[in-house]
Amino acid sequence: FIDRINKSPDNKGRLVAGITDNSLGQVWDSQFFHHLKDSLTFESRSFKDNRKLMDIIGEKGPYSLSIMVPAEAFEFMLGLAVALLVAYYRGRRLDKIGVFLSVLGMCIPFLAFMIYGQGLMFMIAPKHAYGVFYRANIFLPIAIMVIAGLGGTVRFYRTIILDETNRDYVRTARAKGLPEGRVVYHHALRNSLLPMITMLVLTIPGLIGGSVIVEGIFSIQGMGLLLLEASKAYDLALIMTETLLYGVLVLVFLLIGDILYAWADPRVRYE
Repeated sequence: FIDRINKSPDNKGRLVAGITDNSLGQVWDSQFFHHLKDSLTFESRSFKDNRKLMDIIGEKGPYSLSIMVPAEAFEFMLGLAVALLVAYYRGRRLDKIGVFLSVLGMCIPFLAFMIYGQGLMFMIAPKHAYGVFYRANIFLPIAIMVIAGLGGTVRFYRTIILDETNRDYVRTARAKGLPEGRVVYHHALRNSLLPMITMLVLTIPGLIGGSVIVEGIFSIQGMGLLLLEASKAYDLALIMTETLLYGVLVLVFLLIGDILYAWADPRVRYE
């Protein structure tokens, strides 16, 4: 194996393989552990321009956060509000219209929302249809992302809220004469928070994939477009660092979700 490396015509003396004479105590001072340390501390350098990856992430990260965080927050709040409204009027015309629009929104691909939304903006105000040269440009992708994800969010939240309203404790509250609004918004909503929290924290991987599409279409120089460009340039250091960063964020948000379970439901205890 060593001879194959050293005598390879493509090597041309750039790499010399051999058996090390280092002791076991010197194994930590090896290329592998140096690379591992640099990866975990995000101190590696890009293969493309030799810049520190932490500097690149610090430059591109705010662009992604300025779009993905507001989009996720607005989708959650608006979806919850609409789901509570249609659940309150269950079986009536407003509920049927809400369910129809939710299913219709789920049937339209995410990419279609992006393309047609940007096309409409090109006809109305072309300078605000792409890029972030104008600050107001970030509102377009945020609005499209909220609209694109609202159908599935409303449909899911409505289902779990109605599931709670059919339980015994809700029927008991109704039998005691509590107003329907108090039954839905105070009792059923509080006990519906656990699946909502689960869905919310599990959207982090979806946000990562969505940011690649959104930033690619709207030419936003964020983390998603950075990952796409790194894949094209075969910048392995940058690809591995972004993947590691995203993995850490997913684990952190899952931990936050577990902590929020105890806050939402007093019956949950950690020992």
